[in-house]
Amino acid sequence: MTANRSLTSKLPRSAHGAPRAPRVAGETELALAARLFALDVLSRIDRGADRLEIWWKAQIPRTRVGLVVIALILGASFLNVVEMRIAQPQSSVTSSAVAQSAVMNEVAPADAGKTWSVVKMWQGNGIRDTETFTVRDHWRVDWVFDQTQPVGQMQVFIYSSDGRLLNIATNIQRADANTTFWLGPGSYTLKVISSGGDWKLDVQDLH
Repeated sequence: MTANRSLTSKLPRSAHGAPRAPRVAGETELALAARLFALDVLSRIDRGADRLEIWWKAQIPRTRVGLVVIALILGASFLNVVEMRIAQPQSSVTSSAVAQSAVMNEVAPADAGKTWSVVKMWQGNGIRDTETFTVRDHWRVDWVFDQTQPVGQMQVFIYSSDGRLLNIATNIQRADANTTFWLGPGSYTLKVISSGGDWKLDVQDLH
């Protein structure tokens, strides 16, 4: 903030408060316009930073902590989205790897005459990578998230057994209990990222 102010505060101002710099000898109209635009941007950033600093100092410590937690959660979510964008399915000659590169979310499958059986169960809080589990064509992820703090979130990511990110089982910002159904046989792991609460998780297989 101090550097910006030193560059712009001593310049004359237009009626709108933008810096108005004297013309430099030999300066073209385009160069002058670009320089004035840059000075105006610096001035706006300077004023905005001052207002943000005043607003931040006016917040109580509890609010500041909550805002920091929200910022960390949003940052983690953004990184996970980026990771999903850059993760590229790799070709494989095995049918298991082909199925894993195309694990798909589905509505509840027809299960007449079939039964759901629990493959694995986990519970805890915070971040956890599960061990590898193996399922058939139709399987599901069940979860319960008990939010114990004012701000809470639970994300569950599906990875192939060789570490490739395939899909998101859930991404919630409140207490919840639900199920997502998946199509694709193979071996997988789950990654749980949570804050502000406790969770329970299981995988069930239809056979």
